[in-house]
Amino acid sequence: MVSPAPPRGAMRTLPPAHRPLAGALALGPALLDRARASPAAPWLAASLVDGPAVVLGALQRAARVVDLAACAARGVPVVRRATTGTAAFLGGRGVVWTLALPHVAALAPDATARTLLNRNVRGFLKGFARAGAPAHYGGREWIALQHRPAALLGVEAARDGAVLIEVFAGQDAPLAVPAELAAPDERAVDRWLGKAPAALAEVLPARTSLEALAQAVVDAVALRAALPRVDGGEAPELAEGPFQPITAPDDPAPPGAGAAVVARVPIGWIEAAALGGAPARAWLGGDVLTGRWLLEELGRGEAAAPLDAGTAPLEGASLADLRALAQRALSAGAAVRDHRGSGGHGGSS
Repeated sequence: MVSPAPPRGAMRTLPPAHRPLAGALALGPALLDRARASPAAPWLAASLVDGPAVVLGALQRAARVVDLAACAARGVPVVRRATTGTAAFLGGRGVVWTLALPHVAALAPDATARTLLNRNVRGFLKGFARAGAPAHYGGREWIALQHRPAALLGVEAARDGAVLIEVFAGQDAPLAVPAELAAPDERAVDRWLGKAPAALAEVLPARTSLEALAQAVVDAVALRAALPRVDGGEAPELAEGPFQPITAPDDPAPPGAGAAVVARVPIGWIEAAALGGAPARAWLGGDVLTGRWLLEELGRGEAAAPLDAGTAPLEGASLADLRALAQRALSAGAAVRDHRGSGGHGGSS
């Protein structure tokens, strides 16, 4: 028997389930593909996961965020997610919510690229509050519960307009990367505006289970969007390969990239490195919340397509910051090529 088509504008959901961390991270790209499919619709799932692990943003260079040797010595794998933004530490049990949207306004009709997170986190705030922890979002990459940072946001905004939002929270330990695992650049940033990050166990009512919290948030996101909820059926097959532990300090900068140039921005750090080949390009990465396509476009330097600061999905830095850094990397790469071309490896010209 063929099941009836779900109502137009419905939100598809998967029930909260225990998943390995790699599977929870692989769920993001899988649900983003489903959100784009016909009929295009938002998808939401919650994964209950176990640490310890450090989860890097999609474009954070590993060695700038963590001490890989210290992580290995303490048995803490370092993995990378599909969404941009800053790193989350999962010290024990935790939950990952995965929200995939066919376009930025799929849940909130007034949402734009510039208000992507502000509008789309409101259901999460409602869910945390319903579970007993008043929640507040003040901008950028984290949600406060009981006035303490306790949930971290990641974003991927694709060139075709589809959006992936991931929300990470730890039951047993705060989300901040512990100082003994952090690189010097990471320790130099006050990511939490002077507040002490909290584990969920510190801010939720006693005996609140992760399963109950996960479901409360899923329910609230659909309710806040005024969308009927439809069972998403069987979970998709998950490609966990890209989400295995990282061992290379310069990951995810491409092999052969030049020396990194780094700049401080409101969210933390951005960095760039010149790539070989012609035309000249730069790899751009760091802590910003954005779409990877946008940084790839800016890495083309003067050949980049025009980008509007009012419509670009970007939090934590400006287009001007990123353009300037890309130009610095391209100039540094050109200087190195000129030096080599003139016999500058210690020989004479």
